[in-house]
Amino acid sequence: MIGHLLSMARGSAGLLALSAAARTVTLLCGAALLVFPAWLVGRLAEGLSVPGLGTVIAVMIGLALAKGLTRYAEQLSGHTAAFALLEQLRVRLYEKLIPLAPAVTASRGSGRLLSSATRDVDRVEVFFAHTLAPVITAVLLPLASVGLASMLAGAGMGIALLSIYLAAAAALIGIGRRSSRTTSTTQVRTRGSLAQEVSDDLRGRSEITIFGAQEQRAQRVDELGAQLASSARRTSVMQGLRAAAGQGWQVAALFTVLLLGLPLVRGGEIGWTELLVVLALVPATAPALSAVEALGISLPAALASAANLRDLEESPPAVVEPTQPVMVHPEEPGAASVSFRDVSFGYPGTDREVLSGVDLRIEPGEVAAVVGVSGSGKSTLASLLTRVWDPQQGQVQLAGTDIREVSLRSLRANITVVEQRPVLVSGTIRENLLLGIPAASEQEILAACRAACLEGDIAAMAEGLDTEPGAEGARLSGGQAQRLALARGYLRRSPVLILDEITSAQDPLTQAEILRRMPEATSATVIMIAHRSAVLRHVQTVYEIDQGLLRAAARPAPGA
Repeated sequence: MIGHLLSMARGSAGLLALSAAARTVTLLCGAALLVFPAWLVGRLAEGLSVPGLGTVIAVMIGLALAKGLTRYAEQLSGHTAAFALLEQLRVRLYEKLIPLAPAVTASRGSGRLLSSATRDVDRVEVFFAHTLAPVITAVLLPLASVGLASMLAGAGMGIALLSIYLAAAAALIGIGRRSSRTTSTTQVRTRGSLAQEVSDDLRGRSEITIFGAQEQRAQRVDELGAQLASSARRTSVMQGLRAAAGQGWQVAALFTVLLLGLPLVRGGEIGWTELLVVLALVPATAPALSAVEALGISLPAALASAANLRDLEESPPAVVEPTQPVMVHPEEPGAASVSFRDVSFGYPGTDREVLSGVDLRIEPGEVAAVVGVSGSGKSTLASLLTRVWDPQQGQVQLAGTDIREVSLRSLRANITVVEQRPVLVSGTIRENLLLGIPAASEQEILAACRAACLEGDIAAMAEGLDTEPGAEGARLSGGQAQRLALARGYLRRSPVLILDEITSAQDPLTQAEILRRMPEATSATVIMIAHRSAVLRHVQTVYEIDQGLLRAAARPAPGA
C-alpha cells in the first residue's frame, strides 16, 4: 500500500524533491543557530579567541534569514505539489467513478462517496504535504549529527548518539503501530457511515419530522459519533505516548552525552567546546526526528484512506462499455423500439430474483404502461433499459440491438427517465430545465412547461423561470418538482421516455390534464411505470408485473 501511495505522487516528484531539499537546508540552519552559540560559549570557556560581536550578529542574522527563506521555499514547493496532487486525486476518483455510475451510488451511498472524495483525499494530501519531506530529513539530519559528533568527540560518542536516535525512531514508529492502522481504518469507515446517515437524514428530513423520528435518527448518529470518539481516544493515547517518547529520547541523549563527555573533558581528550557542540546537536536534531512522530500519526490515516480510495477505484463496474460500441442515432427508423427477451435479474448480493423470464416489446411511438405493487420490479425494468445494471439472463434491446453492444453515451442519449422523486440541481428553474438540452429556445422551454402543466406555477413566481427552487427543490411542492422534471424530460426529446410514477404527487385534476396533454407534448415511445389505474385510460398497452413475472393486462374501459 505504501508503494501505491508513493505511485500517486509521480507527477509531483520534482516539487516534492525540492521541498525535501529546502527542508534539509532549513533544519541545518536551525541546527546551526544552536550549535554556533554553543561553539562560542565553549571557546570563551576555554579562553580561546572568538569572532567579533558584529560578525556573530551577522552570522546569526544570516542563518535566521536563510532559515526563513528556505522554510518558505519548502512550504511553497510542498504545498504546490500537494495541491496539484489533490486536484489529480479528485479528478482521478471522478474518472474512476464514471464507469461505476449510477450503480455505485445505490450500492455505496452518496454520503460515503462524498466522504471519500473529501476526507480520504485530504488525508492522502496531508501525507505528501506535511510528512514525506520531513521523513527524508529525519534520516539525513541525525546521520549528519552522528558524523559531526564522531569527528568532535570520537567514534564512541557517535555510536552512542546513533543508538539513541535509532531507539527513538523505533519507539516513535512502533508505539501503537498495529492499533493505529486498525483504528484509522475503523475511523475511515465510521466517518463514511456517519456521512451517509447525515445525507439520508437531510434527504428524508420531511418524513423524519412528520413521523417524529428525530430522536431515533439522532440516536443512530450518536452511536456512530460514540464509535468515532472511542477511536479518537485510543488515537489520543497513542499520540500522548509518542509525544512522551519524543521528549524522553532528548533527555536520554543529553544524559548520555554528559556521561560520556565529561570524563573525556577531564582526561583532556576533548575540550568544553566539543562537548557543548555535541550537547547542542541533540535539541538541534529534535525537529528532524519529530517528523517520525508525525509519521506515526499521518501514515496510518493516509494508508487507510488510500486503501479506501483504491478499493473504490478498483471496484468492478456493474456495466462496461462495449469494446466495439454501436451507435444508435435518434433519427434512425426504429430507434425508439424497446424489447426485453427472456430477461431475468436479481440485485447483486441478494438471492431474490426481481425479474424472471420477462418478454416485452414496445413499438416506436407506442404508449405503454407497466403496473404492479411496490417492489414488484417495475422500476427495475427502467434500470435495465438504461444499463444501470445488466441482466443475468436474456437481452434488453434498443432498435433491435442488445444494449450491451450500444455505446453507453448513445444509449443514454436515446432514453430519458423522469423519476418519481426527481433530482434538482442548484440554480434556477431555467437551468434545471436546460440540464438535458442547454441550447433549447425560450419558446421550446415554455412549450414544455405548458405540456407539463407547469406554466401557471411559473407565472405565479416573481422571477418566473429565473426563480431558484432552493436546495433539492425545497421551495417547490412535490407536485411542482415532478412537473418540472416532466417538462425537462419533454424538452430533451429523446426517442424513448420513461415516466416512473410521475403523477404520484399530483391531484386528480392535474394528473388528468397532464395525461391529456401528453400526446401533443411528445412523439416518443413512452413507458409509464405506475400503480394508479387512472393512467391506464391514456395508454395503448398495459403490462402487469407481479413477483418478477410480466403479463399483458386488459385496459380498463373508458370512464372506468
